[in-house]
Amino acid sequence: MTFWERFARWVRRPFLGRQSMMTCREQVDLLADYLDGTLDPGVTGALEQHLDGCPSCLNFIKTYKATTVLVREITCEEMPEELMNRLTSFLKAKIRQEKAGGDRRETPS
Repeated sequence: MTFWERFARWVRRPFLGRQSMMTCREQVDLLADYLDGTLDPGVTGALEQHLDGCPSCLNFIKTYKATTVLVREITCEEMPEELMNRLTSFLKAKIRQEKAGGDRRETPS
């Protein structure tokens, strides 16, 4: 049985009065869709019910939201020329080294 088949079976169960609510693992699997607002309303309700009773997941979701906001605000900046030259030289040397027979660093015995 695939994850989605198990999930579909789980979603069909009534949420209220269930002995076991949504698990933390199930919550993580639904996180992106929840934040995008694309989850089925019933699943959203179950997720929010889980969040009401699970401070760890609530903190996780708050951190995830904050991280996505910060990532969207990151701007690309030009790499300083000196750093670009050093990086290029390093990468070219690594490529030559691999073509010549792999990593030649000595490993401790």
